[in-house]
Amino acid sequence: MHFRDIPDKLGETAYLGWLYILLVAGCAAAGAWLLSSHWKNGYALGLLISGGAILAYTLTRTVGLPNARGDIGNWAEPAEIISLILEAAFVVLSVVMLRRPVLAVQTQGSAIR
Repeated sequence: MHFRDIPDKLGETAYLGWLYILLVAGCAAAGAWLLSSHWKNGYALGLLISGGAILAYTLTRTVGLPNARGDIGNWAEPAEIISLILEAAFVVLSVVMLRRPVLAVQTQGSAIR
């Protein structure tokens, strides 16, 4: 959802545009890790990114950010609400998965984790 807003954000407030680019790249890296044997890194990075996005959303809607005060009080944009819900869901999922013990299963002499 943030990917499509990158060009507008770069034009309005450049540092927010670059934060959007980092968010998208971080999500891609987290997704790649989630599909690998390093899945815990994916959940940890995703937790950091999602938590940061929720914090940034809250700040932009309450006190604003430097050179970005136009969204103060603007809580009702449907795409942003959906993004916020998905980010909150990922935070919960990440906490659950990172607290889960890793079980080793022996199959034909190799351990699967």
